[in-house]
Amino acid sequence: MPTATKAVEAPAIPTKKEKAAKPKKEKAAKAAKAAKAPKPVVVKPERVKPAPKPRFVLPPSGVLLRGPIVMGYPEQKLQITLEQLGFRINAKEPIDVAWTDVREIKSRRGRVVVRTKGRPVAFGIPVEGVAEPTLAGPLSRVVKEASGGSLDLAGSSFLELQNATDSLRDHFHDEDDPLVPTVVGLVFGLAGLTFTAILPDALAIATRNPIAPGAYLLDYPLAGFDPRILVAAFAAAAMLAAGIVRVAMGKAATAWARGTLRGWHEAGRKPIVLARRGLAAIVLNPAIAAAVLLAAVVLTLPSLRVQTIIDGSGFHIMTAFPLFDDNRAWSSVTDVTTIDAPTTQHFEGVAVVFTFKDKGPLSTLDGRLRGGSDRQLVTSAQKWRAEHAP
Repeated sequence: MPTATKAVEAPAIPTKKEKAAKPKKEKAAKAAKAAKAPKPVVVKPERVKPAPKPRFVLPPSGVLLRGPIVMGYPEQKLQITLEQLGFRINAKEPIDVAWTDVREIKSRRGRVVVRTKGRPVAFGIPVEGVAEPTLAGPLSRVVKEASGGSLDLAGSSFLELQNATDSLRDHFHDEDDPLVPTVVGLVFGLAGLTFTAILPDALAIATRNPIAPGAYLLDYPLAGFDPRILVAAFAAAAMLAAGIVRVAMGKAATAWARGTLRGWHEAGRKPIVLARRGLAAIVLNPAIAAAVLLAAVVLTLPSLRVQTIIDGSGFHIMTAFPLFDDNRAWSSVTDVTTIDAPTTQHFEGVAVVFTFKDKGPLSTLDGRLRGGSDRQLVTSAQKWRAEHAP
């Protein structure tokens, strides 16, 4: 008989321990913490420009004197009104100054300078449309007297200014020597022609790039009839003429020039009158001539930059603007030939023409070759081409 056996349960298969479910509130709190709150946008406050200080307006008072003045450079013709409480100038931005704000009144370099708590005010006095620096001293004394609140038109200060003004014409006739415009015209003309001849080469030498031994430089000096060269040359001539006449004649030269511009010279034919006035303007305005000279030279710089350096590494072509510079290797040269050229620039009578694969030819015909002659360049070119032959 089969025996009864006791049933034994099989051991449970080990499984992964299940994590206890977290409460919903704890999950919601963690989710809220995980979601980062966006950073607040900080709005920078706009900078508010401070309101400009209100312009001082001189209260009305009794008028002592009113007359023309000149200010600034180039000169602007304005009007000044001396009053009991101050003075006014009818500039683009009106100038009102109270006498209580004035610290000093003096003449300096042909101008009356009024120093105030703010910026100083400088002005001159014109005579028939031309500023007269010799009247700055008498005018400063008139303004100084008016700063006391009164002005005696029969007093010494005003009479001194009136007498100095009346004597200008007589002083001009004493200095009105026909030799003055003759000297100015001769120096201006001869110096202008001389500078026209030497300026192109002088500028080319000053802007020429240095080259290594065995290399060649091809540059293109400007022509003497180039408008920039003509303007620069005659501006330099005007400076030279004004300097020579001022050194030789001193204040008499400027007195003659101012009187001529006022039309005090005896009448003559219109072309001669215009020529004299032009020469007088040259004597009076060397600073304008210097500014014109500087502007003309600056305008020549892009053209003076056009140069080509030829050496063993190839052609380094510089144009008027660096953006368009070019470098060409000897391997791109397809032919080196010579053509007839004027002996004025090429003493051997030939110029060299380089032909390239994908770019335009390069010739020494219109330029000036530095570092050797054209035939020497041909010899060097053949050698460099052979070294870079594939």
